[in-house]
Amino acid sequence: MAIRGFAASFLVASAVVAWVSVTVPLAARILQLSVVFSMLYVAWLAWRGGRVMRRAFAEGRSGAAVATGLARDLPFVSLVLPARNEAAVIGGAVSAVAGQRYADAAGAPAFELLVVDDGSADGTGEAARGAADGAPHTAVRRREPGEGRRTKGAVLDYAMPFLRGDVIGVIDADARVDPAFLEHAMGAWKRDPSAEALQVARGARNASVSWLTRAQATEQRMDMASQCGRWATDGTAELRGNGMFVRRDALEAVGGWNERALTEDLDLSTRLSATGRHVTLAPEVTVEEEAVETLGALWRQRLRWAEGSLRRLLEHGPALIAGSQPIGRKADFVAFAGEFLVPPLFATTIIASLATIPLPRPADWSVPLSLFAAYGLGVFILALAGLSAAGIRGGRMLVEAGVGALFLSHWLVVVPLALLRIVFGPERTGFVQTPRFGPGPDR
Repeated sequence: MAIRGFAASFLVASAVVAWVSVTVPLAARILQLSVVFSMLYVAWLAWRGGRVMRRAFAEGRSGAAVATGLARDLPFVSLVLPARNEAAVIGGAVSAVAGQRYADAAGAPAFELLVVDDGSADGTGEAARGAADGAPHTAVRRREPGEGRRTKGAVLDYAMPFLRGDVIGVIDADARVDPAFLEHAMGAWKRDPSAEALQVARGARNASVSWLTRAQATEQRMDMASQCGRWATDGTAELRGNGMFVRRDALEAVGGWNERALTEDLDLSTRLSATGRHVTLAPEVTVEEEAVETLGALWRQRLRWAEGSLRRLLEHGPALIAGSQPIGRKADFVAFAGEFLVPPLFATTIIASLATIPLPRPADWSVPLSLFAAYGLGVFILALAGLSAAGIRGGRMLVEAGVGALFLSHWLVVVPLALLRIVFGPERTGFVQTPRFGPGPDR
């Protein structure tokens, strides 16, 4: 109920600010000035994040980063692959992960893979066992329907007693990785050994299918630039689910996986930050995954992401702000949370502007227009940083950044709707399945 109250207060505050901004010229100018300052902050993050990415890519291309197949001074890793009705893609993921070249001095695998078949009805478990045949460091366990909540966090929590690694990694069922993935990821962690968690880059392996999948590929580069910028400024960088790693002792110290969370990665990220821990990034190491190929599936995915992110901000944000964290981390978190204020403000300024039509003094329509332009410009700047760091230049870079900025404007609608759902809708109790497409010429 507390989260519903916070969400309702958030919407009411947005409505009040919107009405004042479109009817009082001074308030409009103050809001627009704050938008200018936020754009400067985004540009600074993009610059810092792009530099981090370029250095990481250069290191990845250097001779020092050549894979040896040995886990010298690197931890034993337990990888978990949660899967429910993923028969179309699970075989490729298991084969790729089980085939990692990551061995100890005696030549034994320095990792294990546990596939959790979460009550599948399509033969996911059998497909996983077939792909794992002959790999003794790979196991498949079935979690029967009714064994706890139907969330990814609950599946990960179920897996923990069966894992023995000091580092826990999470791989999605549609993932593809190269044989040196683990070695490179754990090696990248050495750049920031004090970090309690690591996130690698995510790439859309079906990016060439359509404009929608290409836009999601640009979104992933933009997000990595943003996260690297937050890390470089000692902010609160976050995990992104697929290809995330966390030290077991840190995970246990913050209470383990949250089985109620819609977005277990974001929930864990905020709890780590609230207790003085932080996440580091490996932009030069990539896990490939399927981008969503239909608008309907994208809409359902984004609503879940938005609701999950808002819930964890409302649930864990106050503890982070009130805690003993450095002021810079608190400021970064507040600035990041402020991103979620723009969409409801944009929606309510439009509604407020329409409501003033019968009144003698018309609304200041420059307010919603400036919010829309600022949101798009911020995304465009971050996309330029991510694309440039990846070696994309010229007209292609500008076009892809522009398409990505237009694509990401959907958050201006999704976030307000997610807030309304938190206030008026029932609590989600299960994971929303993302459609998989499996092998194909462009996948």
